[in-house]
Amino acid sequence: MDYEKKLAELENLVKKLEEGGLTLEESIAVFEKGVTLTKECLGALNEYKGKISSIQDEMDKLLSQD
Repeated sequence: MDYEKKLAELENLVKKLEEGGLTLEESIAVFEKGVTLTKECLGALNEYKGKISSIQDEMDKLLSQD
């Protein structure tokens, strides 16, 4: 699942929790899924951050050669 889909699912889980009407067990399961998705999204963001940093370093090297 890609980042955008995970984020959308996380938003849906938050809405479910905010709306209420879930049993305690259901709420805990939704919360656990939300924590897992949050970790996965943060991991993806850190990976993207590393890629962007690498690209910026390459650009800086290219620009400093002139």
